Amino acid sequence: MLAALGVDGIDLLSNNPDKAAQPRAPGARVRDRIPTGVFVTIGNLHYLRAKAEHTGHSIELGNHADLLARTPLAI
Repeated sequence: MLAALGVDGIDLLSNNPDKAAQPRAPGARVRDRIPTGVFVTIGNLHYLRAKAEHTGHSIELGNHADLLARTPLAI
C-alpha cells in the first residue's frame, strides 16, 4: 500500500525503541522514531517511570517533586 502511494519510509511516533526495530511489512521502512510527549500525573508517574527505567522507553519525566510529595507510594 505504501509503495503504491510512493511512500518509501515512515517516521514512527513512539516512545518504544523496540517498535522501530521490529520487522516491518514490505515497504514500511522506518526512517526515524520520534518520541511523543507524556502527561505526568500522580496516577501515572510510577507507571511512566517504570516504562522508562525497565523497558527503555524514551520518556522525559523531568523533575516532579511536587507530585512525589503528594503520592503515598515510595519510589
